[in-house]
Amino acid sequence: MLHSSVTVIRTNKFREMENQNQEPTPTQPNQRLGSPSQELPSTSSNEQTQKRNRPESPQNESNDSAQSPKRSRNGSLPTPSFPQEIIFEILSNLPVKSLLRFRCVSKPWKSLIADNFFIKKHLKRTQNDPEFSKKRVLINTSSIQTGSSIKSCSLKSIFEDPNVNTTEIEYPSKKASRYDWIVGSCNGLICIAIREDTVLLLNPTLRVSKRLPDLGFKKRRGCYTVYGFGFDASVDDYKVVRVFCYQSKGFEDGYESIVRVYSMRTNCWRRIQDFPFGVPFSEAGKHVDGTLNWAVLSRHYRDFSCTIVSLDLAQETYKEVTQPCYGNGAGERILGVLDGCLCVLCSYGRLYAEVWVMKEYGKRESWTKLVTIPYTPIPGYEMFLTPLSVSKSGEILLRFEVNMLLYNPEKNMFRIPMFPYDAFSYIDQQEVYEESLVSPTVVNQHR
Repeated sequence: MLHSSVTVIRTNKFREMENQNQEPTPTQPNQRLGSPSQELPSTSSNEQTQKRNRPESPQNESNDSAQSPKRSRNGSLPTPSFPQEIIFEILSNLPVKSLLRFRCVSKPWKSLIADNFFIKKHLKRTQNDPEFSKKRVLINTSSIQTGSSIKSCSLKSIFEDPNVNTTEIEYPSKKASRYDWIVGSCNGLICIAIREDTVLLLNPTLRVSKRLPDLGFKKRRGCYTVYGFGFDASVDDYKVVRVFCYQSKGFEDGYESIVRVYSMRTNCWRRIQDFPFGVPFSEAGKHVDGTLNWAVLSRHYRDFSCTIVSLDLAQETYKEVTQPCYGNGAGERILGVLDGCLCVLCSYGRLYAEVWVMKEYGKRESWTKLVTIPYTPIPGYEMFLTPLSVSKSGEILLRFEVNMLLYNPEKNMFRIPMFPYDAFSYIDQQEVYEESLVSPTVVNQHR
Protein backbone atom coordinates (compact mmCIF):
# COMPACT_ATOMS: atom_id res chain seq x y z
CA MET A 1 0.00 0.00 0.00
CA LEU A 2 1.03 3.59 -0.66
CA HIS A 3 0.99 4.61 2.97
CA SER A 4 3.22 1.72 4.03
CA SER A 5 5.78 2.51 1.35
CA VAL A 6 5.82 6.16 2.34
CA THR A 7 6.37 5.23 5.94
CA VAL A 8 9.33 3.02 5.10
CA ILE A 9 10.84 5.69 2.88
CA ARG A 10 10.35 8.33 5.54
CA THR A 11 11.93 6.18 8.23
CA ASN A 12 14.93 5.40 6.10
CA LYS A 13 15.20 9.08 5.25
CA PHE A 14 15.31 10.00 8.92
CA ARG A 15 18.10 7.48 9.49
CA GLU A 16 20.13 8.92 6.63
CA MET A 17 19.63 12.46 7.93
CA GLU A 18 20.66 11.38 11.42
CA ASN A 19 23.87 9.91 10.08
CA GLN A 20 24.63 13.05 8.09
CA ASN A 21 23.53 15.43 10.91
CA GLN A 22 21.06 17.09 8.55
CA GLU A 23 17.56 18.34 9.15
CA PRO A 24 14.90 16.01 7.68
CA THR A 25 12.81 17.39 4.74
CA PRO A 26 9.56 15.89 3.55
CA THR A 27 9.76 13.91 0.29
CA GLN A 28 6.23 14.88 -0.70
CA PRO A 29 5.37 18.51 0.04
CA ASN A 30 1.62 17.98 -0.12
CA GLN A 31 1.66 14.99 2.30
CA ARG A 32 2.25 15.16 6.03
CA LEU A 33 4.39 12.49 7.77
CA GLY A 34 2.21 9.54 8.59
CA SER A 35 -0.89 10.97 6.77
CA PRO A 36 -3.37 8.37 5.56
CA SER A 37 -3.64 7.45 1.88
CA GLN A 38 -6.90 7.28 -0.09
CA GLU A 39 -6.88 3.47 -0.03
CA LEU A 40 -7.08 3.26 3.73
CA PRO A 41 -10.41 2.35 5.42
CA SER A 42 -12.78 4.52 7.46
CA THR A 43 -11.79 7.45 9.70
CA SER A 44 -11.72 5.49 12.98
CA SER A 45 -9.58 2.85 11.33
CA ASN A 46 -7.40 5.49 9.82
CA GLU A 47 -6.73 7.03 13.22
CA GLN A 48 -5.65 3.68 14.64
CA THR A 49 -3.52 3.02 11.59
CA GLN A 50 -1.91 6.44 11.94
CA LYS A 51 -0.88 5.64 15.51
CA ARG A 52 0.53 2.31 14.47
CA ASN A 53 2.40 3.57 11.42
CA ARG A 54 3.41 7.03 12.61
CA PRO A 55 7.20 7.25 12.24
CA GLU A 56 9.07 8.25 15.31
CA SER A 57 11.78 10.83 15.58
CA PRO A 58 15.41 9.72 15.44
CA GLN A 59 15.75 10.53 19.14
CA ASN A 60 12.88 8.25 20.11
CA GLU A 61 14.25 5.49 17.90
CA SER A 62 17.63 5.64 19.57
CA ASN A 63 16.02 5.57 23.04
CA ASP A 64 13.88 2.56 22.19
CA SER A 65 16.81 0.66 20.75
CA ALA A 66 18.80 1.35 23.92
CA GLN A 67 16.02 0.25 26.27
CA SER A 68 14.64 -2.81 24.47
CA PRO A 69 16.92 -5.81 23.88
CA LYS A 70 17.64 -6.88 20.32
CA ARG A 71 16.13 -10.13 19.21
CA SER A 72 18.10 -12.89 17.59
CA ARG A 73 17.44 -14.14 14.07
CA ASN A 74 14.95 -16.71 15.28
CA GLY A 75 13.03 -14.01 17.15
CA SER A 76 13.95 -15.06 20.70
CA LEU A 77 15.27 -12.68 23.33
CA PRO A 78 18.92 -13.13 24.39
CA THR A 79 19.71 -14.88 27.69
CA PRO A 80 20.60 -12.33 30.39
CA SER A 81 24.20 -12.47 31.52
CA PHE A 82 25.04 -12.37 35.24
CA PRO A 83 28.44 -11.94 36.86
CA GLN A 84 30.12 -15.16 37.88
CA GLU A 85 30.12 -14.08 41.53
CA ILE A 86 26.32 -13.78 41.58
CA ILE A 87 25.84 -17.19 39.95
CA PHE A 88 28.26 -18.68 42.50
CA GLU A 89 26.35 -17.17 45.43
CA ILE A 90 22.97 -18.35 44.15
CA LEU A 91 24.04 -21.90 43.37
CA SER A 92 26.01 -22.38 46.60
CA ASN A 93 22.80 -21.84 48.59
CA LEU A 94 20.76 -24.45 46.72
CA PRO A 95 20.16 -28.07 47.84
CA VAL A 96 22.24 -30.83 46.30
CA LYS A 97 19.36 -32.35 44.35
CA SER A 98 18.79 -29.06 42.53
CA LEU A 99 22.50 -28.72 41.77
CA LEU A 100 22.59 -32.22 40.29
CA ARG A 101 19.85 -31.20 37.86
CA PHE A 102 21.52 -27.89 37.04
CA ARG A 103 24.67 -29.64 35.86
CA CYS A 104 22.82 -30.14 32.58
CA VAL A 105 22.24 -26.40 32.04
CA SER A 106 25.65 -25.69 30.54
CA LYS A 107 29.26 -26.80 30.60
CA PRO A 108 30.35 -23.81 32.74
CA TRP A 109 27.69 -24.66 35.34
CA LYS A 110 28.73 -28.30 35.34
CA SER A 111 32.36 -27.32 35.87
CA LEU A 112 31.43 -24.89 38.64
CA ILE A 113 29.34 -27.43 40.56
CA ALA A 114 32.19 -29.96 40.35
CA ASP A 115 34.80 -27.41 41.43
CA ASN A 116 36.53 -28.20 44.75
CA PHE A 117 36.22 -24.65 46.07
CA PHE A 118 32.50 -24.60 45.26
CA ILE A 119 31.95 -27.97 46.99
CA LYS A 120 33.74 -26.71 50.10
CA LYS A 121 31.75 -23.45 50.17
CA HIS A 122 28.45 -25.29 49.68
CA LEU A 123 29.31 -27.70 52.50
CA LYS A 124 30.19 -24.89 54.91
CA ARG A 125 26.88 -23.14 54.28
CA THR A 126 25.01 -26.39 54.81
CA GLN A 127 26.74 -27.02 58.13
CA ASN A 128 26.04 -23.47 59.33
CA ASP A 129 22.34 -23.61 58.45
CA PRO A 130 20.46 -23.12 61.74
CA GLU A 131 17.19 -24.35 60.23
CA PHE A 132 18.48 -27.92 59.61
CA SER A 133 16.92 -27.70 56.13
CA LYS A 134 19.80 -29.64 54.54
CA LYS A 135 20.44 -32.10 57.36
CA ARG A 136 19.00 -35.58 57.46
CA VAL A 137 18.98 -38.70 59.63
CA LEU A 138 20.10 -42.06 58.27
CA ILE A 139 18.20 -44.94 59.88
CA ASN A 140 19.06 -48.63 59.85
CA THR A 141 15.68 -50.30 60.26
CA SER A 142 14.44 -53.85 60.73
CA SER A 143 11.08 -55.39 59.98
CA ILE A 144 9.80 -58.95 60.18
CA GLN A 145 8.06 -58.59 56.82
CA THR A 146 10.72 -56.76 54.78
CA GLY A 147 13.91 -57.47 56.73
CA SER A 148 16.54 -54.75 57.18
CA SER A 149 16.79 -51.60 55.13
CA ILE A 150 18.40 -48.17 55.17
CA LYS A 151 16.07 -45.16 55.22
CA SER A 152 16.49 -41.41 55.43
CA CYS A 153 14.35 -38.59 56.79
CA SER A 154 14.64 -34.85 57.31
CA LEU A 155 16.06 -33.79 60.67
CA LYS A 156 13.90 -30.68 60.57
CA SER A 157 10.74 -32.77 60.14
CA ILE A 158 11.58 -34.81 63.26
CA PHE A 159 11.54 -31.63 65.34
CA GLU A 160 8.62 -29.87 63.63
CA ASP A 161 6.25 -32.32 61.90
CA PRO A 162 3.78 -34.59 63.71
CA ASN A 163 4.34 -37.29 61.07
CA VAL A 164 7.79 -37.98 59.63
CA ASN A 165 8.16 -39.29 56.09
CA THR A 166 11.07 -41.54 55.18
CA THR A 167 12.71 -42.40 51.88
CA GLU A 168 14.46 -45.62 50.98
CA ILE A 169 18.22 -45.37 50.41
CA GLU A 170 19.70 -47.34 47.54
CA TYR A 171 21.98 -49.65 49.49
CA PRO A 172 25.36 -50.37 47.89
CA SER A 173 25.54 -53.88 49.35
CA LYS A 174 23.40 -56.75 48.11
CA LYS A 175 21.10 -56.56 51.09
CA ALA A 176 21.04 -54.58 54.30
CA SER A 177 21.45 -56.52 57.53
CA ARG A 178 20.74 -55.71 61.15
CA TYR A 179 24.40 -56.55 61.73
CA ASP A 180 25.49 -53.68 59.48
CA TRP A 181 26.87 -50.87 61.57
CA ILE A 182 26.65 -47.17 60.82
CA VAL A 183 30.10 -46.06 61.98
CA GLY A 184 29.59 -42.32 61.57
CA SER A 185 29.21 -39.40 59.20
CA CYS A 186 31.55 -36.64 58.09
CA ASN A 187 30.89 -33.89 55.53
CA GLY A 188 28.00 -35.78 54.00
CA LEU A 189 29.81 -39.12 53.76
CA ILE A 190 28.55 -42.14 55.73
CA CYS A 191 30.84 -44.94 56.85
CA ILE A 192 29.13 -48.35 57.15
CA ALA A 193 30.71 -51.56 58.43
CA ILE A 194 29.09 -54.73 57.06
CA ARG A 195 29.32 -57.61 59.53
CA GLU A 196 32.58 -56.08 60.84
CA ASP A 197 34.46 -57.32 57.76
CA THR A 198 33.63 -54.95 54.90
CA VAL A 199 33.65 -51.17 55.09
CA LEU A 200 31.77 -48.83 52.75
CA LEU A 201 31.86 -45.09 52.25
CA LEU A 202 28.53 -43.77 50.99
CA ASN A 203 27.11 -40.41 49.99
CA PRO A 204 23.36 -41.13 50.10
CA THR A 205 22.51 -37.79 48.46
CA LEU A 206 24.75 -38.39 45.44
CA ARG A 207 23.99 -42.14 45.50
CA VAL A 208 27.71 -42.84 45.17
CA SER A 209 29.59 -45.41 47.26
CA LYS A 210 33.01 -46.98 47.57
CA ARG A 211 34.06 -50.28 49.06
CA LEU A 212 37.32 -50.11 50.98
CA PRO A 213 40.07 -52.72 50.49
CA ASP A 214 39.71 -55.86 52.58
CA LEU A 215 41.88 -56.19 55.66
CA GLY A 216 42.22 -59.94 55.44
CA PHE A 217 41.95 -60.12 59.20
CA LYS A 218 40.07 -63.17 60.42
CA LYS A 219 37.76 -63.04 63.42
CA ARG A 220 38.74 -64.63 66.68
CA ARG A 221 36.54 -66.09 69.31
CA GLY A 222 35.66 -63.64 72.06
CA CYS A 223 36.81 -60.65 69.99
CA TYR A 224 35.04 -57.59 68.67
CA THR A 225 35.78 -54.68 66.36
CA VAL A 226 35.01 -50.97 66.67
CA TYR A 227 35.48 -48.25 64.07
CA GLY A 228 35.83 -44.52 63.72
CA PHE A 229 35.50 -42.23 60.72
CA GLY A 230 36.71 -38.65 60.34
CA PHE A 231 38.49 -35.99 58.31
CA ASP A 232 42.14 -34.97 58.54
CA ALA A 233 42.14 -31.31 57.47
CA SER A 234 45.93 -31.06 57.47
CA VAL A 235 46.17 -33.22 54.35
CA ASP A 236 42.54 -33.08 53.15
CA ASP A 237 42.08 -36.78 53.74
CA TYR A 238 39.24 -38.94 55.02
CA LYS A 239 40.32 -41.71 57.37
CA VAL A 240 38.69 -44.83 58.79
CA VAL A 241 40.12 -46.32 61.99
CA ARG A 242 39.54 -49.97 62.86
CA VAL A 243 40.24 -51.19 66.40
CA PHE A 244 40.36 -54.97 66.72
CA CYS A 245 39.90 -55.90 70.39
CA TYR A 246 40.84 -59.37 71.55
CA GLN A 247 41.07 -61.05 74.92
CA SER A 248 44.51 -61.57 76.41
CA LYS A 249 45.77 -64.96 77.56
CA GLY A 250 44.43 -64.59 81.06
CA PHE A 251 41.02 -63.18 81.95
CA GLU A 252 42.57 -60.83 84.46
CA ASP A 253 44.75 -59.34 81.74
CA GLY A 254 41.63 -57.99 80.02
CA TYR A 255 41.65 -57.05 76.34
CA GLU A 256 44.33 -55.88 73.96
CA SER A 257 43.94 -54.04 70.68
CA ILE A 258 45.28 -53.85 67.15
CA VAL A 259 44.64 -50.52 65.41
CA ARG A 260 44.71 -49.90 61.68
CA VAL A 261 44.00 -46.72 59.70
CA TYR A 262 42.63 -46.43 56.17
CA SER A 263 43.51 -43.35 54.12
CA MET A 264 41.36 -42.33 51.17
CA ARG A 265 44.38 -40.61 49.61
CA THR A 266 46.44 -43.79 49.53
CA ASN A 267 43.50 -46.23 49.41
CA CYS A 268 45.20 -48.65 51.79
CA TRP A 269 45.28 -49.75 55.45
CA ARG A 270 48.30 -49.54 57.74
CA ARG A 271 48.90 -50.32 61.38
CA ILE A 272 49.49 -47.62 64.00
CA GLN A 273 50.10 -47.62 67.74
CA ASP A 274 47.64 -49.64 69.81
CA PHE A 275 45.37 -48.08 72.40
CA PRO A 276 47.56 -47.08 75.36
CA PHE A 277 44.69 -46.70 77.83
CA GLY A 278 42.81 -49.96 77.33
CA VAL A 279 40.12 -50.79 74.78
CA PRO A 280 37.03 -48.87 73.73
CA PHE A 281 33.45 -49.88 74.41
CA SER A 282 31.46 -51.25 71.48
CA GLU A 283 30.62 -47.76 70.22
CA ALA A 284 32.05 -45.99 67.21
CA GLY A 285 34.55 -43.20 67.71
CA LYS A 286 33.03 -39.71 67.61
CA HIS A 287 34.63 -37.26 65.19
CA VAL A 288 35.29 -33.79 66.60
CA ASP A 289 37.79 -31.22 65.33
CA GLY A 290 40.07 -33.70 63.54
CA THR A 291 40.01 -36.29 66.33
CA LEU A 292 38.20 -39.55 67.07
CA ASN A 293 37.00 -40.06 70.64
CA TRP A 294 36.05 -43.27 72.44
CA ALA A 295 34.84 -44.08 75.93
CA VAL A 296 37.45 -46.59 77.00
CA LEU A 297 37.42 -49.39 79.56
CA SER A 298 40.54 -49.75 81.70
CA ARG A 299 42.99 -52.48 80.82
CA HIS A 300 42.36 -54.48 84.03
CA TYR A 301 38.92 -55.38 85.30
CA ARG A 302 39.96 -55.26 88.96
CA ASP A 303 40.96 -51.63 88.52
CA PHE A 304 37.84 -50.54 86.64
CA SER A 305 37.74 -47.01 85.31
CA CYS A 306 36.13 -45.21 82.38
CA THR A 307 38.18 -42.69 80.45
CA ILE A 308 37.81 -40.80 77.18
CA VAL A 309 40.62 -41.45 74.72
CA SER A 310 41.23 -39.20 71.73
CA LEU A 311 43.09 -40.14 68.55
CA ASP A 312 44.50 -37.21 66.56
CA LEU A 313 43.97 -38.10 62.90
CA ALA A 314 46.80 -35.86 61.70
CA GLN A 315 49.49 -36.89 64.21
CA GLU A 316 48.01 -40.37 64.82
CA THR A 317 48.74 -40.02 68.52
CA TYR A 318 46.54 -40.67 71.56
CA LYS A 319 45.72 -38.61 74.60
CA GLU A 320 43.27 -38.73 77.46
CA VAL A 321 40.45 -36.18 77.43
CA THR A 322 39.61 -34.68 80.79
CA GLN A 323 36.01 -35.23 81.81
CA PRO A 324 33.51 -32.95 83.55
CA CYS A 325 32.87 -33.09 87.26
CA TYR A 326 30.04 -35.61 87.52
CA GLY A 327 27.88 -35.98 90.59
CA ASN A 328 27.84 -38.87 93.04
CA GLY A 329 26.56 -42.12 91.57
CA ALA A 330 27.70 -41.39 88.00
CA GLY A 331 27.43 -44.54 85.94
CA GLU A 332 27.79 -45.37 82.26
CA ARG A 333 29.06 -42.66 79.94
CA ILE A 334 28.14 -42.49 76.26
CA LEU A 335 29.75 -40.08 73.82
CA GLY A 336 28.05 -38.06 71.12
CA VAL A 337 28.41 -34.94 69.00
CA LEU A 338 26.11 -31.92 69.29
CA ASP A 339 26.61 -28.90 67.00
CA GLY A 340 30.15 -30.06 66.28
CA CYS A 341 31.07 -30.34 69.97
CA LEU A 342 31.96 -33.46 71.93
CA CYS A 343 29.26 -34.39 74.43
CA VAL A 344 28.84 -37.01 77.14
CA LEU A 345 25.63 -38.55 78.40
CA CYS A 346 26.18 -39.77 81.97
CA SER A 347 23.51 -42.03 83.47
CA TYR A 348 22.61 -42.15 87.14
CA GLY A 349 20.89 -45.51 87.27
CA ARG A 350 17.17 -45.29 86.59
CA LEU A 351 16.92 -41.83 88.09
CA TYR A 352 18.15 -39.37 85.48
CA ALA A 353 20.91 -38.64 82.98
CA GLU A 354 23.07 -35.57 82.42
CA VAL A 355 24.26 -34.29 79.05
CA TRP A 356 27.57 -32.41 79.13
CA VAL A 357 29.03 -30.48 76.16
CA MET A 358 32.66 -29.49 75.64
CA LYS A 359 32.30 -26.05 74.01
CA GLU A 360 36.01 -25.79 73.16
CA TYR A 361 37.58 -29.11 72.36
CA GLY A 362 40.47 -30.05 74.65
CA LYS A 363 39.70 -27.46 77.33
CA ARG A 364 38.36 -28.94 80.55
CA GLU A 365 36.91 -25.64 81.76
CA SER A 366 34.67 -25.52 78.67
CA TRP A 367 32.57 -28.50 79.83
CA THR A 368 28.99 -27.26 80.30
CA LYS A 369 25.98 -29.16 81.56
CA LEU A 370 23.43 -28.85 78.78
CA VAL A 371 20.44 -30.61 80.31
CA THR A 372 19.36 -33.06 82.99
CA ILE A 373 16.94 -35.64 81.62
CA PRO A 374 14.65 -37.44 84.08
CA TYR A 375 14.04 -41.14 83.82
CA THR A 376 11.13 -42.00 81.57
CA PRO A 377 8.83 -44.93 82.30
CA ILE A 378 7.95 -45.38 78.60
CA PRO A 379 8.37 -49.10 77.75
CA GLY A 380 11.46 -49.67 75.63
CA TYR A 381 12.99 -46.33 76.63
CA GLU A 382 14.50 -47.24 79.97
CA MET A 383 18.10 -46.81 78.79
CA PHE A 384 19.36 -43.51 77.41
CA LEU A 385 21.82 -43.74 74.55
CA THR A 386 23.51 -41.26 72.22
CA PRO A 387 22.40 -37.61 71.96
CA LEU A 388 21.85 -36.88 68.26
CA SER A 389 20.86 -33.25 67.87
CA VAL A 390 19.49 -30.14 69.59
CA SER A 391 16.91 -27.81 68.04
CA LYS A 392 16.92 -24.01 68.24
CA SER A 393 14.31 -24.19 70.99
CA GLY A 394 16.52 -26.49 73.08
CA GLU A 395 14.63 -29.73 72.39
CA ILE A 396 17.08 -32.64 72.34
CA LEU A 397 16.90 -35.73 70.11
CA LEU A 398 18.15 -38.96 71.73
CA ARG A 399 18.89 -42.35 70.25
CA PHE A 400 17.53 -45.46 71.91
CA GLU A 401 17.86 -49.13 71.14
CA VAL A 402 14.61 -49.34 69.20
CA ASN A 403 13.64 -45.78 68.31
CA MET A 404 14.28 -42.08 68.88
CA LEU A 405 12.95 -39.83 71.62
CA LEU A 406 12.59 -36.06 71.93
CA TYR A 407 12.88 -34.29 75.27
CA ASN A 408 11.76 -30.71 75.85
CA PRO A 409 13.52 -29.38 79.01
CA GLU A 410 11.33 -26.26 79.13
CA LYS A 411 8.12 -28.25 79.36
CA ASN A 412 9.75 -31.33 80.92
CA MET A 413 7.99 -33.47 78.33
CA PHE A 414 8.92 -36.44 76.17
CA ARG A 415 7.53 -37.27 72.75
CA ILE A 416 8.19 -39.97 70.18
CA PRO A 417 8.62 -39.05 66.50
CA MET A 418 5.82 -40.65 64.49
CA PHE A 419 6.99 -42.54 61.41
CA PRO A 420 4.75 -44.26 58.83
CA TYR A 421 3.08 -47.30 60.36
CA ASP A 422 4.54 -49.79 57.89
CA ALA A 423 7.91 -48.09 57.53
CA PHE A 424 9.70 -50.36 60.00
CA SER A 425 9.18 -52.36 63.15
CA TYR A 426 12.12 -50.91 65.05
CA ILE A 427 15.29 -48.90 64.54
CA ASP A 428 18.72 -50.42 64.95
CA GLN A 429 20.81 -47.28 64.43
CA GLN A 430 20.54 -43.60 63.56
CA GLU A 431 23.09 -41.10 62.31
CA VAL A 432 22.71 -37.38 61.53
CA TYR A 433 24.37 -36.24 58.31
CA GLU A 434 24.28 -33.26 55.96
CA GLU A 435 23.59 -33.24 52.23
CA SER A 436 26.81 -32.53 50.36
CA LEU A 437 28.58 -32.81 47.01
CA VAL A 438 31.57 -34.65 48.51
CA SER A 439 32.16 -37.91 46.64
CA PRO A 440 33.80 -40.97 48.25
CA THR A 441 35.44 -41.79 44.92
CA VAL A 442 37.18 -38.41 44.38
CA VAL A 443 40.32 -37.55 46.34
CA ASN A 444 41.29 -34.03 47.50
CA GLN A 445 37.91 -32.38 47.06
CA HIS A 446 38.81 -29.88 49.79
CA ARG A 447 41.90 -28.44 48.16
